[in-house]
Amino acid sequence: MTIEGLAAADTVAAADDERQFCYRHPQRETALSCGRCERPICTNCAIQGPVGFRCRQCGKPAYDPLTSFTSGQLALGAGVALTAGLVSGTAGSLGLLGLCVALFAGGVAAETVRRTIGYKQGPVLAGLLFGGLLIGTLAAYAAVYGSLWLPSMVSEETGELLGYMLVQTGGWALLVGGVACFGAYSRLR
Repeated sequence: MTIEGLAAADTVAAADDERQFCYRHPQRETALSCGRCERPICTNCAIQGPVGFRCRQCGKPAYDPLTSFTSGQLALGAGVALTAGLVSGTAGSLGLLGLCVALFAGGVAAETVRRTIGYKQGPVLAGLLFGGLLIGTLAAYAAVYGSLWLPSMVSEETGELLGYMLVQTGGWALLVGGVACFGAYSRLR
């Protein structure tokens, strides 16, 4: 073999040694690497950053302002959601008209909570809103019907009637809370 042939063989061997494979997918050859940590990444793992491609760990933002809440925002949002739940629960004791009020109250609650906490979004907001509406509705029903039944709890004969009425109104309270949550969900979409 000539010297030129040996030099060409060394170049091919050096090119084979410099091949890079994605650190998450070792079977994929790549020429791309992360701009921060310089690990080789394939095109499926690459995230376009402001100054080039990043791997998934380096490209993920450390703080997402749309889904991060402060404790004050959480407390304020929970207070607004509970208040709206109390309103929808109290109005729900009126009957079918209360369902319309609960639907409206849920939508207003969703918009008010979003504006109050600074237009945040995500599953934390949904859980805060739906939980506040349901708990507020159940608390309103307990206050309204508890005050009506409290005098009748003294005798033993009415205890069975009280249990029956709690089961009946508890289902209605959950229906009203569900309608309020549906109103809130329609505003969050």
